Amino acid sequence: MLLGLGAAVLTLGAEAAVRGAGRLAAAHRISPFLLGALLFGVDLESVGAVLIAAGRGQTAIAGGEAFGTIVFLFSAAFGAALLLGPKPVQSPSIQMVLLPGATLLAGAAALSDQVVGRLEGVALLSVYGIYLGLVIRDDRRAPEARGEEIVREAHEGPRLSPMALLVGGLVLVFGGATVLVDGGVRLLSHTGLAAGFVGAAVLGALASLDEVFLEVIPVLRGLPQLATGNLFGTAAAFSTGVLGLAALVRPLVLDSATTTAFLAAAVLYTVVATVFLARGRAGKVVGLSVVLLYALWLALASRA
Repeated sequence: MLLGLGAAVLTLGAEAAVRGAGRLAAAHRISPFLLGALLFGVDLESVGAVLIAAGRGQTAIAGGEAFGTIVFLFSAAFGAALLLGPKPVQSPSIQMVLLPGATLLAGAAALSDQVVGRLEGVALLSVYGIYLGLVIRDDRRAPEARGEEIVREAHEGPRLSPMALLVGGLVLVFGGATVLVDGGVRLLSHTGLAAGFVGAAVLGALASLDEVFLEVIPVLRGLPQLATGNLFGTAAAFSTGVLGLAALVRPLVLDSATTTAFLAAAVLYTVVATVFLARGRAGKVVGLSVVLLYALWLALASRA
């Protein structure tokens, strides 16, 4: 009950906050490119859940949620887009595909002792900043497309002032994330599941449900660059920037289930990236494969 309620409020708040940001950007003539760069690959619902979990001292849940977001996006969300799409999704630029691999390596280095301290958090944020800089320097299209989409959708929804929508949305994000994390903690107390697994498989999936639409709809509309930009941007953001922010809130002490979730994220990224680099496109076979890998991870990790 708490998990479902928290996820619903969190999603509603995140949508309101992003629309408020889009309206503010339009009102103050802020470039869609700048807005897209700031929010590139950032799923506000998942970020809120990660930071609240860290602040509540549930650091294994926080780490699991961060990596679970990547796992869910690369498997259930992108897999659905590939299976439902009318034709294979074309690969983005080679650099867009390869750069998240470097951020995952940085995340792996920080996780090596299953503790991510504040200094490591600063380092991870720096790595993410470098990643964004390289993306912006070499290919403005993905962040700009994301910003234009946010500004376009900002005109939908309730007729509130931009600031009211932004602040109200952030309040709902805080409240929804708190309820969602409380639900995860309650689930831990009633089951033998590891904290990292609950964060990755339960909270990660619930907070990222809307990502299915962010992957499927652009593919169906013939705009696969939005889907692949969101896909690879999220891998970079949550393996470095979001993890680093959580470590600044509270140093992260992780468990083996969190490490397993990270490995699952790395494997799924490697599969998708390899197919894109080798064939230049990904289709239904890849979609089915990543969905099956997700099911396999769930089955194995739940027993650990």
